[in-house]
Amino acid sequence: MAPPSEHVLDVKTKSDFQSLLSSNRLLVLQATASWCGPCKAISPLYNKHATTHADKPVRFLRFDIDEDPELCQELGIRSVPAFFFFEDGAKVHSVVGAVPPSLEKGITDLVAKVLE
Repeated sequence: MAPPSEHVLDVKTKSDFQSLLSSNRLLVLQATASWCGPCKAISPLYNKHATTHADKPVRFLRFDIDEDPELCQELGIRSVPAFFFFEDGAKVHSVVGAVPPSLEKGITDLVAKVLE
């Protein structure tokens, strides 16, 4: 894994995620695994965006699919890394795979909602 970022919160349980989802208007969730090479490769980019947008009301979360299979099942995760974008509690977009342009577009689009 990439070194931890103070701007990315590690989620340990489904109930923690649901609590954060209900209390944050805009949220990005990274699904990862300790054994996943592509996850390790893209995590620094995710951390960079979390740091860059730390002054905006967008929460960046991360969870390990092996630590919470219930959340993994609820989100329908079949491959990692996967990124989920939420607005007002509803999933509005997702990206599967370590695809920097797709991840950056998803984050940029979500951050733009701060201005709406």
